[in-house]
Amino acid sequence: MPHFGIYEYPAWNPALNRPNQLEQFSASYNATQDRLLLRVRTSDDAEFRFWLTRRYVELLWPILMKIADSFSSRRAPSDPATRGILAEMAHGEAVGGANFSAAYQQGASFPLGEEPILLAKITVTAKEGNTQTLTLLPQDGQGLHLELDEKLVHVIARLLQEAANCADWGLKLQVVSSTSTNPGAPHLLH
Repeated sequence: MPHFGIYEYPAWNPALNRPNQLEQFSASYNATQDRLLLRVRTSDDAEFRFWLTRRYVELLWPILMKIADSFSSRRAPSDPATRGILAEMAHGEAVGGANFSAAYQQGASFPLGEEPILLAKITVTAKEGNTQTLTLLPQDGQGLHLELDEKLVHVIARLLQEAANCADWGLKLQVVSSTSTNPGAPHLLH
């Protein structure tokens, strides 16, 4: 199963004494399952594996775009045109500065098991500051809480775009801002 998107997050610094941090994640298409496999590895070498169906990606995408837009709205709350430009710039910087070519390093432990978990629910917890919590959950049981900053939202979006394109599901996963100056037309981000 080829990996169509791998992203290595900047190295975790244990001297900062923070909880386990995201180190690397990948999104790939599995034709046998007709699902995307999302793998997340943390700084303590734990790996979490999840299946994403076409329907789940369709639900997740607008949530990611809303999170991305919320970061831009903090810098320009009253000017939709400026927010759109800021979101566009943030996407370009995040994707341009990301390392998508690193080989994915499998984790040593699997807290939720080695078999991928089928995701069914999504929640977002808005926070004051520079992160929001995206929670990916199965119908029943444990899932994963991701602390997303603006850069990480855009990088995850790019990985999902690449993997969904490989799946040939016909999804139009365009990075858009909901703050378009023309309410009838989406503001496309490059």
